[in-house]
Amino acid sequence: MQRMQLNRLILPTLISTLFPLVVHAESSDLEARIQQLEKTIQAMQQQRAEQDKQLELLTKELVGIGNHVSQSKIANAEEKGSSKGNPVFSTFKDGLVFEDGTGNWKLQLNGRVQADYRSYIPDEWKNDTFSIRRARLGGIFSFLKDFTVRVEGEYANDNTGAKGTTALTYGYLDFTRWSGAKIRVGQFKPLFGLERAQSTRFTDFTELSLATNNGANFTSTYDRGVMLFGDLLPWLNYNAYIVNGSGQNNDDVRDGKDIGARVNANLAKFTENKALIMHIGASASKGSIGFSTAAGNSLTQSAESSGAQFFNVSNILSTSMTDRDRGGVEAALAYGPVKFQSEYIRTHFEGTKGTANFNNDINTWYTDINWLITGEAYADAYKSGAFGRISPKTNFDNKDGWGAFELGIRYSKFDASDFKSLLTAPTVTTSYTSEADAWAAGAKWIVNPNARILLNYIHTNFDTDIRIKGKLDDAEKAVVLRAEYDF
Repeated sequence: MQRMQLNRLILPTLISTLFPLVVHAESSDLEARIQQLEKTIQAMQQQRAEQDKQLELLTKELVGIGNHVSQSKIANAEEKGSSKGNPVFSTFKDGLVFEDGTGNWKLQLNGRVQADYRSYIPDEWKNDTFSIRRARLGGIFSFLKDFTVRVEGEYANDNTGAKGTTALTYGYLDFTRWSGAKIRVGQFKPLFGLERAQSTRFTDFTELSLATNNGANFTSTYDRGVMLFGDLLPWLNYNAYIVNGSGQNNDDVRDGKDIGARVNANLAKFTENKALIMHIGASASKGSIGFSTAAGNSLTQSAESSGAQFFNVSNILSTSMTDRDRGGVEAALAYGPVKFQSEYIRTHFEGTKGTANFNNDINTWYTDINWLITGEAYADAYKSGAFGRISPKTNFDNKDGWGAFELGIRYSKFDASDFKSLLTAPTVTTSYTSEADAWAAGAKWIVNPNARILLNYIHTNFDTDIRIKGKLDDAEKAVVLRAEYDF
């Protein structure tokens, strides 16, 4: 009994003594954990502060780099405008271009090579041959903002393909201050008609039509004189010229001069369709032609493939000057990848052959249609009254690009029947005719804006049989394959 009472007395005392110790131990553990958490939070806050500081430094550095780039661009632009001529910038676009940092001068180097293979039937008239149709190198130098000098030389075959020639093509000075009234002096191409206004780099077929290739109507491509030209409005262009009339690389053979002009307009500017070209134009010239190394002393014309000569009125220029007046109209309608083009030219000749006077006409015309089957638009290549460079949607490369493909067909007509009685008398080896027409069918692969491969079939029919080298026939057939590159 006493033992039970003792236990009852000791147990509460023991509990009352141990409980504070337990509570104190648990309290000490919580405080330690709180302190540890506080230290962890402080460490994290310190780490976050360091990260924020690093982020701020990186942001400032990025802003500094951006400012440096902007200042460099501004400095380069200012340097280009105010340099004393030390830097020279170079690019490759429409030629190899070097430009002074001051903007006071620019030199553009240009060149082209047109390598042909030609096959003819009858082959007695013309040999099948590999030839260099054109190989040119030249430069355009612009200076003082308003002046341009162009010099170009050609290294190629002569018109007969019998020998190589070297000749000046372009050699002129332009004053270009006013876009509507530019002035050109020197040797250049007087612009007459649409086909001849195009560069030979961009013609639809390998050769010009019977209406416009060199012959009785055009004794030479180039002449010497002065020309006023420009864009009166974005859709209205013109040129007017006075030239010797003696042809390429020749001084005048008489005191008189050839005077000519061309005006053309793109009526599609009155519509909102940017894929449409509605071109109309007219050309005229008045002057004389006389004996020169370009014209010779005869009026002649060759087949459209630059093959056999089928028209010849000899000794017409050797004893007197022959007046030559020309008039022509032109039209082109292009919508998207399809283009229709046509011209008519009438040339009137008046003079003396021997003791007989003549007053005769030559009438020529052509019409053609071309289709860019890969979908490029002809409107993108039209500028200042002429069609120029076609840029494929995708160039030919080692991926999926194949360049652009074009198909075309042309009919042309040459009618000099007024001269039938004046034709050079036939011989055992040669005889001529006064009329011909020609069909040309062409396929073109535009590898990239600078490279083209052309394949043409040209069939020229003669009004009566002609005899060349003793071979008599009423037609000439030709296949022309051309590989071309220009820059």
